[in-house]
Amino acid sequence: MRHLQDPMSQEIFGGIEQVTNSGLHSIYTVARFGPADDQLTSGMAAILKPGEPLVGYLVIISTHEYGHDLGLLATLDYKPLQINYDDTPQTMPVVHLEPGERRAFRFSLSPLPTGLHTWVLTYIMDPDRTFSLDPAQFDPVANEAMGLRGQPYEFGVSLLVTQEPPDHISDWPVQARAFPPTQTISLDIVMLLKDPLPGREGLFLAEDTLRAGEVVTYYVKFLGPTGVGEWPDIPVRMLTLWDEAWFQIENLSVPVRAADEGWSIPYPIHIPANLSEGKHTLTVIAYPYPHYLRFWRGKDENELWFPNASYLGYPVARLPVWVEE
Repeated sequence: MRHLQDPMSQEIFGGIEQVTNSGLHSIYTVARFGPADDQLTSGMAAILKPGEPLVGYLVIISTHEYGHDLGLLATLDYKPLQINYDDTPQTMPVVHLEPGERRAFRFSLSPLPTGLHTWVLTYIMDPDRTFSLDPAQFDPVANEAMGLRGQPYEFGVSLLVTQEPPDHISDWPVQARAFPPTQTISLDIVMLLKDPLPGREGLFLAEDTLRAGEVVTYYVKFLGPTGVGEWPDIPVRMLTLWDEAWFQIENLSVPVRAADEGWSIPYPIHIPANLSEGKHTLTVIAYPYPHYLRFWRGKDENELWFPNASYLGYPVARLPVWVEE
């Protein structure tokens, strides 16, 4: 793949190596994309003309201590997008990465309608692993995986399909710039089994037993920086999948105070009435500030749009659910 050798990619690879040598470990993505193979760029946004596809490649690199599986959940405009992986369409293909290993993939996205679109690829650490709450049963790999399951490892890009490329941030649709960059925050998000008592930690949601057709209420805890003042509520889109199939999508409006003070917000989840008895998998992904533009520099060199909100897709829950009659 010749683009892996281009100067920009090599610079990014070098930066990852330096950060890793300093002791910081993560899952990294190097991506190059554009309307054609000879017009690839990097960043968090792409401008396409009507009828143009999105093509390119991405490289996923793990620098964690142990080897792990990564479930790749792609969404287009916050709906699951099947990936043709190993010649088979899959909602969540699984890729194994050993420490320091790189996996490179070509991708293409068919031409999209005119307007603003968001493509997000969220990585779910060891998606088939069930975690035990008994510390005696933890091994080093499970310990690392459990600590990383809820980390927001992802890649995303805002796609603007338009005949007239934007010169300024004001030329972008309002959804892309709905909040001043200085009034956005990055959140830590976790789903709990029960609403914790004041001053207590919440009970980790690892598995559950439910009945088909009922509604269960879990609690989503949002944590952000303190002292942010009276800023606008934070829009968060919540996507729920059962056995990798899209089932429920909700739009939340989270008060900044809830993130400031770590409130737990009730989140009802519907269990499909047609789920058979036995084991199923529940997945919940949160998308803070949906369709929001994370970075933009227009033709005016003084124009910079670089908000504090950085996470595009956040794994909130991935757990086995036993359905009983």
